[in-house]
Amino acid sequence: MSAEHPGRLRTAIAAVMYRMQAFTVVGYMGVASFIGVEALIVLLGFTTVLPIAIPFVLIVLGLAYLFRQRLRDLWTRARPRRGEAE
Repeated sequence: MSAEHPGRLRTAIAAVMYRMQAFTVVGYMGVASFIGVEALIVLLGFTTVLPIAIPFVLIVLGLAYLFRQRLRDLWTRARPRRGEAE
């Protein structure tokens, strides 16, 4: 480290941590708006049963929130139209 920038590494690590925390907050907000606040509370209450699964469930729900329009289009294409399936 140079004498001109003694806290350079500390500043870089702090910046990365702040970005990760912001990403986490945005993820929780996305999941809460996708499944609802009450369901998020139930999901987070589930941490006592299987705590290792919570991050994976939140990641899947967050990705579903980000790609919800594509998922909606896939769902409407996958559903049979009236009169075709009968």
